[in-house]
Amino acid sequence: MGRRRAFKTAALVEVNRHIGEVAEGLPSGWDEWEFFCECGQPECTDVVRLTLDQYSTLHDSGQAVLAAGHHLSQVERARRLQDDAEALARQAQHQLNRARRNLRGRDG
Repeated sequence: MGRRRAFKTAALVEVNRHIGEVAEGLPSGWDEWEFFCECGQPECTDVVRLTLDQYSTLHDSGQAVLAAGHHLSQVERARRLQDDAEALARQAQHQLNRARRNLRGRDG
């Protein structure tokens, strides 16, 4: 069941990201948007009303959009932390490579 829940959670995160992107591009007077709860429970169909700023804050900090009383499984929390760590490692490697290229260019 854990794999199915992780897949559902990942899919909902992706859908919510697209909702946020679309909402940002619309000249709308709407204050709040409906985002899907990312708890991943098979029976969960809840939505969470958030402003774009609230959603961006959650998304940018790696937190999940969760309906009241819902939570992520320990496995999902660990997966998110691992994803964040891998992204930071890739970013650090990219910065190191750029610094090396810049130093070689300056010396040559």
